[in-house]
Amino acid sequence: MTDNSSAPDGKKSPDIPEAPSAKPIGRIPEGVSPERRYLPVSLEKIPAGFPAPNGGYIDGRLDLNEFCISHPASSYIFQVIGDSMIEAGILPDDYLVVDRAREARHGDIVIAEVNQEFTVKYLELVPAPRLVPANRNYRPILITPELECQIIGVVVTSLRKY
Repeated sequence: MTDNSSAPDGKKSPDIPEAPSAKPIGRIPEGVSPERRYLPVSLEKIPAGFPAPNGGYIDGRLDLNEFCISHPASSYIFQVIGDSMIEAGILPDDYLVVDRAREARHGDIVIAEVNQEFTVKYLELVPAPRLVPANRNYRPILITPELECQIIGVVVTSLRKY
């Protein structure tokens, strides 16, 4: 796949395929049991609107490995490149935890290999199978028998470091 070029109106040309949008970081090795690192979970919920007083009460502990990874032997981490999923809140340089053991369903965000390039998109199965970006500047990729396309796994978590 090649880089997108801009049309005269500044939008990406729909006739030129977009660049890959994900690169594999690595697979979680089989038999490796990461050391549990539990973090305290506050009893208080954080509103996204007006500030609320926090009593600092602890409700329990959370292991991020356990929270993010259901099937360690079939989980991978990909780093996002490109902007095709920005309207889904997936930004360049984010990390995606991908589970190959989960069956991909309509509406899932998936990693697919299209013509030997990885991409992250929504999977739509009806009315016709296609990979749909979350950026109006890109067109969906229709999955046809002629297209070299394989669903690699389902995105279960996205991570961003500030």
